[in-house]
Amino acid sequence: MFFGFDLIQAIQTLGYPGIFAIILAESGLFFGVSLPGGSLLFTAGLLASQGILNIFILLATVITAAVLGDLIGYWFGAWIGPALYRRKDSRFFKQAHLRQASSFFEKHGARTVLLARFIPIIRTFTPIVAGIAGMKYRTFLTYNILGATLWGGGYTFLGYFLGEAVPSIEEYIVLIVLGIMVVTFIPFVYHVWQEKKRAGTGAKPERLPAAVIFDLDDTLTESFTPPSEQVLEKLFTLAERMPVAIISGAAFSRIERDILKRVPHKADASNLYVLSDNAARCDVWKGDDWETAYSFPLSSDERSGIMEAIEEAVQETDIFAGEEPKYRIIDRETSVAFAALEDGASRSTKSAWDPQMIKRPKLGNALQEKLPGYEVLIGGKTTIDIVRKGISKAFGVEWLAKELNTPASDMLFIGDAFYEGGNDAAVIPTGIRTHTTSGPEETDKLIDNMLNN
Repeated sequence: MFFGFDLIQAIQTLGYPGIFAIILAESGLFFGVSLPGGSLLFTAGLLASQGILNIFILLATVITAAVLGDLIGYWFGAWIGPALYRRKDSRFFKQAHLRQASSFFEKHGARTVLLARFIPIIRTFTPIVAGIAGMKYRTFLTYNILGATLWGGGYTFLGYFLGEAVPSIEEYIVLIVLGIMVVTFIPFVYHVWQEKKRAGTGAKPERLPAAVIFDLDDTLTESFTPPSEQVLEKLFTLAERMPVAIISGAAFSRIERDILKRVPHKADASNLYVLSDNAARCDVWKGDDWETAYSFPLSSDERSGIMEAIEEAVQETDIFAGEEPKYRIIDRETSVAFAALEDGASRSTKSAWDPQMIKRPKLGNALQEKLPGYEVLIGGKTTIDIVRKGISKAFGVEWLAKELNTPASDMLFIGDAFYEGGNDAAVIPTGIRTHTTSGPEETDKLIDNMLNN
């Protein structure tokens, strides 16, 4: 870390290329965590006020580097996907930093890309988390450019104007740089303290929810695979203590095969609610069998019309340009689903098909125009579900809250896609508490925490 005149000398030596490289690295590369972003920008602005650097070239250099750095982080996150949460710590990569950025992203949503610019460490990992989460590229780019301009331009102009206004300000540069470091680290320290408090480290544990709802794919299990015996055992143990629900875009037949027919010995399923097809159908345990509490099936003619609309929209949007189409159209009676890849495609293949979430919204918008009387819901990494108007995971949350006579705000929804356009984001307006999970491993730990609380 450079201090005082050493930092000034370093900037003069490195020049514009060096400033560009440092800001680029700090904005979205792991090893950029330890680089002096804010203090470097301020000092560079100070040098510009003395005519050593050109303020306009400096601003262009800083903002461009910040935008490109975040884009690199975003593309990397989209490419590697949730597997990053299983990577071991190294000199430059720490799981704790990734988790802190994920938690900040969960709390503030898309605005994190802007807000995190001003928080060391979190700003380096935020674009990566945005890429992993599949945040819409246009939304990310908008907040990226705005954040880079405010952060890069703000610190640089601060140094430039103080350099112009305060005589011999370089005499106080050590104190100013230290002040910048302290002030910028306060939000990070506060966020870490809040996370420890929420996790029960040195503070009172967060109260248990009145009921907990789980998404299925990439939450309780890897996409399109049955959950492990360990998770099933814990899930039903949790259901003995509080109402537990599964709300998924999956058909009831799949949930029945992968979960309900594998109920652990002597487990009580009376406290379990299964809301399939994005809550278009709900099944509950009644005595010795599963009974449908409600269902909103689509007629044969409706399903045929939806399938025809999907075929037309695929052709019109040309989302498979340059690749061999391997999509499937799945008839689930209460919904019709579009799946971009063949059954059995690997998780990495799914993540790579539409990492910037451009193809699915394009197809979804075309379908919504063709099917105005239905809900068009973007599902996992490659799917779109079409159900009756008014049906969504939010409908399921509200139905369950009424059924249990419990406010939605007292319940917890655990899922993997609360970002804008994500298939879990629909529940946020209901007021339900949410927790973004990185996958089945983290969900397993969350269930452990609730069982041990």
